[in-house]
Amino acid sequence: MHITVIKRDGTKVPFSLHKIERVTTAAGLTSEEAKTLAAQVEAALATNNKTEVTSLEIRDMVLTKLRSVNEYAANMFAWYQKTKD
Repeated sequence: MHITVIKRDGTKVPFSLHKIERVTTAAGLTSEEAKTLAAQVEAALATNNKTEVTSLEIRDMVLTKLRSVNEYAANMFAWYQKTKD
């Protein structure tokens, strides 16, 4: 299934597991934890049969899943996201 991400500026890009892996690893997850979390996000999107999703929806999904895996990493991710706004 091909999923398109609608970014804040309105541009559309293909969904990338690697981006989720990169930011969650930077937040404090191990490489394996990051891969698992990214796969869970992709599976959730596929379950919803969505072909387009906003970057903010993905951010919220990542944050929710991070909180269940590693609270420190979730806080770091949330802090970083606030600095981007």
